[in-house]
Amino acid sequence: MNATQDVLPEQQDDPSAAPIGPPPSLVDLSPEASGRIVRYIVTSTLERGVAPTAVVALYADLAGDEQAVRYADRRFMLREVPEDWREVENRVLDLEDGARERGLDLAAAWRRATGVAMQGQDALEQLARLAGIRSAARAQRSIFDDPDDLDELEDIDDLETAQRAAILDRSPELFDLTPDAQQRIRRFAIEERLERGLPAVELLDLYRGFEHDEDDRARQYLDLVYVEHRPPADWIDLQSEAGRVIDVAEARGRDAGRLFAETLRASPGLEPTAALRLVLERLLRG
Repeated sequence: MNATQDVLPEQQDDPSAAPIGPPPSLVDLSPEASGRIVRYIVTSTLERGVAPTAVVALYADLAGDEQAVRYADRRFMLREVPEDWREVENRVLDLEDGARERGLDLAAAWRRATGVAMQGQDALEQLARLAGIRSAARAQRSIFDDPDDLDELEDIDDLETAQRAAILDRSPELFDLTPDAQQRIRRFAIEERLERGLPAVELLDLYRGFEHDEDDRARQYLDLVYVEHRPPADWIDLQSEAGRVIDVAEARGRDAGRLFAETLRASPGLEPTAALRLVLERLLRG
């Protein structure tokens, strides 16, 4: 970390220690360095700060990359927040707000996701996927569209196609699926617990829907539950939360399954976990 001494405030009067040229921005760094820094920003923003050891680890990752170290020094040594650093923070906060509206704890989802090998992927793209938001809005294609815009839409299509492919080296979790598949599975898992089981035809319909969409990954996820009898932790969490709502509802003489169905009928676009949370809040209010 000796390289960080080049821009320490107390050494600014030494011409030999002053950085050469304008301070670097994220776009000036190598993809590997900028990716590491953006991942740090995402984690720090979601966690509202991180331990000092995380800063030490970041510098260790950036060791040998003079431009990247200079960029990090702007934040940690000079105590200034680069404009593009702030832009990443604002993007993370926007995604977190959107996820919260759908009843998703994005910080918890990110912690779980970073426990899986994700380091080679774009951190903001991963976060948007966890939040159930595409990285760019899907617009209807037109002959008047800019070709570059069409290329971007094709990239989104490629992302969704990749999210439907089976995972070969590990078992999938919900955050690995497309946003639509995540929502459909969350609703099924919650309803199955609230209703103390669903007719087999509803599970077959769910499988058929994913087969129609050529979503091998979503079917792979369901197979963990219904074929291999190894439900993922996020499935267990969903059903445990639904079980808690059942207990509260029964203590008040109410039917949790009926309340959940009524909530979704009143707000069809509501994310299932958000609907479950609303039911619990209404029960707790009496």
